[in-house]
Amino acid sequence: MKPLNIPILGVIAVLAALFGAQVMDTVASRGHSVPVTGWLTAGVLAILAAVLLAYGLPLRRYMRESEERTLHPSLTPRRHQIDLPTAFRTVLLARACAYTGSLVGGLFVGQALFLLISGTGDPLDAVLPTVAAAVAGIALAVLGVLVERWGKLPPEDGDGNVEGAGASG
Repeated sequence: MKPLNIPILGVIAVLAALFGAQVMDTVASRGHSVPVTGWLTAGVLAILAAVLLAYGLPLRRYMRESEERTLHPSLTPRRHQIDLPTAFRTVLLARACAYTGSLVGGLFVGQALFLLISGTGDPLDAVLPTVAAAVAGIALAVLGVLVERWGKLPPEDGDGNVEGAGASG
């Protein structure tokens, strides 16, 4: 599996920000009240980041211990255990969180910029929760990239076909 493409995540965030600002501008220009996010959105994104971190830390500990064991082989039992399906699901969750955080974070950045530039909305009731949701979305994206990188296999473990690795060059 290829690692996440960070420039693509950036493009997703920028396009989502443009879309979010455009939606807010369209709604405001038609005379409707602009929709603003509440604190619940930032809270849900923070909880999702906490769940990802809770699944990612055991993966990181296991990978660190594996790196230590390659440098200093030992017959002692492992301190950290994780099975392959759980590790794979954690990496997939991290990838999904990176895309979701990029999309949602960009959307709320665009909405927050519209609210700040246009002067629409109360700073405490509209702008602050939107900025908090934007920060939580971007933090989720960054954490998703980090956890996905934590689960990266070393080059010699990636294919599983050790005999054919040197013959194809």
